[in-house]
Amino acid sequence: MVNKTKYHNDLKKDAGIIVLVLGLLFFSETFVFYKIMSTLWDAVPEVRAIFPVYLLFLVLLLGIETIGCIAVYKSIKEHMYDFKYYD
Repeated sequence: MVNKTKYHNDLKKDAGIIVLVLGLLFFSETFVFYKIMSTLWDAVPEVRAIFPVYLLFLVLLLGIETIGCIAVYKSIKEHMYDFKYYD
């Protein structure tokens, strides 16, 4: 017999870890984006011209990572009873 309460509590812990990882990715990538833009904004005039492209790249990157983290969570939720992961 499977202890569903234990499995759901551990699933919530896994969801918390996934959210933490996603938050770290968001913070680190937006920080790098900010540092690059703030350093090069006045020094290189061409940066202003390519800023929308770079911003689009950042948004796409963050979107793909979000989709990946959601897929990982769904996979864990789908297979949590198949394996002895939480035992």
